Amino acid sequence: MIENLDLKDKKILYELDLNCRQSDSKIAKKVGLSRDSVRYRINKLVEKGYINYFMVVINSMKLGYDWYRTFFKFQNLTLEKEKEIIEYLKERASWISKVEGVWDLNTGIFAKNVYEYRDIINDFLLKYSFFIERYNVAIVTREWTYHKSYFINKKKKTSKPILMGFDSKNDYKTEIIDEIDYNILKTILKNARMKTIDIAEKIDSTEMVVRYRLKKLIQKDIIIGFKPFINVHKLGYTYFKLHLTLQNLTQEKKKNIINYIHLHPNTAHMTELVGGADLETEFQVKSNESLEIL
Repeated sequence: MIENLDLKDKKILYELDLNCRQSDSKIAKKVGLSRDSVRYRINKLVEKGYINYFMVVINSMKLGYDWYRTFFKFQNLTLEKEKEIIEYLKERASWISKVEGVWDLNTGIFAKNVYEYRDIINDFLLKYSFFIERYNVAIVTREWTYHKSYFINKKKKTSKPILMGFDSKNDYKTEIIDEIDYNILKTILKNARMKTIDIAEKIDSTEMVVRYRLKKLIQKDIIIGFKPFINVHKLGYTYFKLHLTLQNLTQEKKKNIINYIHLHPNTAHMTELVGGADLETEFQVKSNESLEIL
């Protein structure tokens, strides 16, 4: 069921999308409500299913992982077998999404190297090859995640997107984390608004240590964002993924295309890859007709 939110709720969603760890008081000042009213509305957004959970966006490439984007087209498939395949992949992939169109299932698999990925995909194919018509693999080099400007009817994005991967202007330097960092990340991965004192209690540490470690994880670009996982379908939006193959391209033309995608209010993600399409872009729009303006 599609429901309409009022402007205050949309502004709260937008502020949470920018940084869901900001306090209720800060959000209240920005949207023109009291702190208690903001807290009540956030709880209602969760309760009604607009927000599934609050997540930490981790730059896994900074931790030495390669990201293999793998698409599958199925054949000879029953609903029961599809469920089994998805459950199998849940244990091995960082994200999975069912889609319509050229492919049936999109997955993202992080692996320490190509050999680890080879073993994962080979085991999967040995087990389920009868049901796989074809598949496609590409290595993600960078992905931009954009904030939802369309919530507040902005014509262009003004906030900086979250970049997973390495900025080409910087060194491709990976980082090493210890057990404390790992436990912090694991604890707040799907609970990004968790208070530092509660994190400390959960991992048997102190609040001062947790605050310091979180700050360092952000400074090192290991934690690159705090966002709510929003059910955009409940708000009446459809998710479209476009695979762009660019021809007769100059550096200037490519720059203009990327800039257009960066600024469009409905852009959700843009992915740069080795293999596959030149660019993969994702948009959240109200209808099929809305996509025609892109």
